[in-house]
Amino acid sequence: MIKERVITIIKHSGMKNPELEAQTGIGRYTWQNIRNKPERELKTEEIEAVIQLFPQYALWIASGEIAPEIGQTSPQYDEVDSKLDSRAEG
Repeated sequence: MIKERVITIIKHSGMKNPELEAQTGIGRYTWQNIRNKPERELKTEEIEAVIQLFPQYALWIASGEIAPEIGQTSPQYDEVDSKLDSRAEG
C-alpha cells in the first residue's frame, strides 16, 4: 500500500522522472521502474525522498491516515479542500 500511495503522490504532483531525479538524486530510470513495474519494491531511501519533497503527506504515506489539524493530508484531501475553498470564495 505504501508504494501505491507514493505513486499517487508522484502522479498528483505532475513531476516527470527527470524532475524527480533532479529533486531527489535518485535516477530517473528508478522512478520509471517504481511507476511501471508492480513487482518492484520501494526502498527506504525512495520513500524518504518523497517525504522530503512532500512532507505534508508523510503520515498518509506511512499509514493511509490524515490529520489536517497538524498539516498532514493526502493528495485527494488537498484536491477536495481546494475545491471547497474556491467555492467559498465565489
